[in-house]
Amino acid sequence: MTSSPPPIRLLLLPATRFCCLGSAWGGGFGGGARSVRVERRGRQRAVVMAAAGGGDFEARVARIASTIRVIPDFPKPGIMFQDITTMLLNPEAFRDTIELFVERYKDKGITVIVGVEARGFIFGPPIALALGAKFVPLRKPKKLPGEVISEEYSLEYGTDKIEMHVGAVEPNDRAVVVDDLIATGGTLCAAVNLLERAGAEVVECACVIELPELKGRDKLGSKPVFVLVKAD
Repeated sequence: MTSSPPPIRLLLLPATRFCCLGSAWGGGFGGGARSVRVERRGRQRAVVMAAAGGGDFEARVARIASTIRVIPDFPKPGIMFQDITTMLLNPEAFRDTIELFVERYKDKGITVIVGVEARGFIFGPPIALALGAKFVPLRKPKKLPGEVISEEYSLEYGTDKIEMHVGAVEPNDRAVVVDDLIATGGTLCAAVNLLERAGAEVVECACVIELPELKGRDKLGSKPVFVLVKAD
């Protein structure tokens, strides 16, 4: 962003199983898109939304953010796990999530939505159906039958792979990679490399949540990433 954020207003929502303090700002994604920032602080959930324009977008994103549960020390100590299963229990928030992605990509000639195992499989298929695009799953090794193409990526300790069926995407396909969350960016980077090796054009990566402190965008270089909620 090169300009100052618009004025903000504060929306306080009841605390449930975790607490958030958030802020939102305009710009950053093109096409007027915005995101909401959430932080865990205090005894109430708070979401700060930009007051200037795009109120419907921000209201829907605030509703999504308010339903995401944070589980401390899961799956290991020190991890604050962003749990989207509580959002899936709220039909309005789940619908908002799908519709916001569909609205972003409906006029961009997307021919394939690619879901990253496992939670990308939750969001990818309804987005693909709404866009009239095919859905392609990227899976962990030895989960797909038949001939596959694979891409290795680094973990904190060691490496892992993702795989895709040969022929699932074609040259000139326009793809969006969908996952629930971007953290270090390793899985998304591998997904982009895999698709581009197969000849597809990756238009953008789309995630519900981003953990900015892990700098996952840096690993993706110039590849655009669209997120709804930025969690600290």
